[in-house]
Amino acid sequence: MRFAVAVAVSALMCGVAHGVNFTFEQQDGRLVLLGDGKPWIATLPDAYDPQRRGETYKVFTHVYDFEGQAPITKGAGGKYTHHRGLFIGWKDTVVSGTNFDTWHMAKCHQEHAEWLAIEAGTDTAIQRERIRWIDYRLEPFIDETRTITVTAASNGLRVIDFTSTLTSLAGTINLRGDLQHAGMQMRMANEVTRHPHSTDYILPKGAKILDDDKVVGGHWACCSPVVRGKRYWIVHMTPQNLPVGEPVYSIRPYARFGAFVEADLEEGKPLPLRFRIVVSDKKLDRGDCAALYDEYVQSGT
Repeated sequence: MRFAVAVAVSALMCGVAHGVNFTFEQQDGRLVLLGDGKPWIATLPDAYDPQRRGETYKVFTHVYDFEGQAPITKGAGGKYTHHRGLFIGWKDTVVSGTNFDTWHMAKCHQEHAEWLAIEAGTDTAIQRERIRWIDYRLEPFIDETRTITVTAASNGLRVIDFTSTLTSLAGTINLRGDLQHAGMQMRMANEVTRHPHSTDYILPKGAKILDDDKVVGGHWACCSPVVRGKRYWIVHMTPQNLPVGEPVYSIRPYARFGAFVEADLEEGKPLPLRFRIVVSDKKLDRGDCAALYDEYVQSGT
């Protein structure tokens, strides 16, 4: 795993691109967002199937390459099958003294319930989904509203705003885990496990890398993996006002990365967790990433 150390400040910003026409389509058990007819993201599955539990136990979103040919993120199978695209969970989800593993999906599953909104326009698209988190007794314990807003930004950037609003259905729920098994994270294509040495990471100035690929002192991390021979730059961002405090970042060389956070989810008090993902097929340096994060903070999104 390599770390980029460029410090030049860039004027790169995420202004709207003006001209990408978005549409949604249902395709083979997934909702696909197309920009000018090419897939940008796909969210699946549209239903939980106990006969195909390993394939359908987690709701996640794929991110596609810029040609719209195939995802650059990982689905079911491969190394660590539970890592899938954009996802959220906690290894230790404690409900009335019982621990449900919503990271590996032990004794539980996530299930698509309904689409609350599907809105596509020029340069911006929004999908809002209701997801039930259900235990092995088929009792729901968390109701989630997951909103994903996609923006076609200037300079060819693709911006994905991910908001997960969690509502307890079973009293106070402790959302716990560890650095590598909790929070809102992202996993790139499984092929990266075969050449992890090619993965770069760019971190904020002043951030510190500790044992076990732990990063402290920053609200963003940029992963730069190579997928199907092409390098990408993906910036994972956490807002300054996250209701559960400052995140800790996890940055594995096989390109599973994101924000580790823990929280107590109280019944009657929905918890909104917001993150931004910026995807680029053109080189970003530390200054670019810092400028993108500053814009995110200023936008208040």
